[in-house]
Amino acid sequence: MTALDQLVRPDRYPRSSRYDPAWLLGLDMGPNPLWLLEDLARDLDLRPGMRVLDLGSGKGATSVFLAREYGVHVVATDWWVGADEAAAVFAEAGVSDRVDAIRAEAHVGSCVPVDSWVWQRPR
Repeated sequence: MTALDQLVRPDRYPRSSRYDPAWLLGLDMGPNPLWLLEDLARDLDLRPGMRVLDLGSGKGATSVFLAREYGVHVVATDWWVGADEAAAVFAEAGVSDRVDAIRAEAHVGSCVPVDSWVWQRPR
């Protein structure tokens, strides 16, 4: 069994185990983000068409997962990963119609006004 094989655990993480482990490692910035998100999502009522702010989205693995697995529209925002780099990941994953990338600092109050959802998708 290789280290990559250990990332596939369909018994505990059925959704995220369908993702290529090598792809996930290429986007990794810490602990397995899909496992963390799959655990968290069990307590959320995510439904297709909902809008989700993925704050600190990194290279985009969690945003791809949210769009594919739950059919939500995601605004992926990160300070350290540029919007162009993230958008390329979303296009390659086939979710660019459901995931928008922006670069923003989470600690600054003017980041994204989510309560009023004023942010507009670039054209």
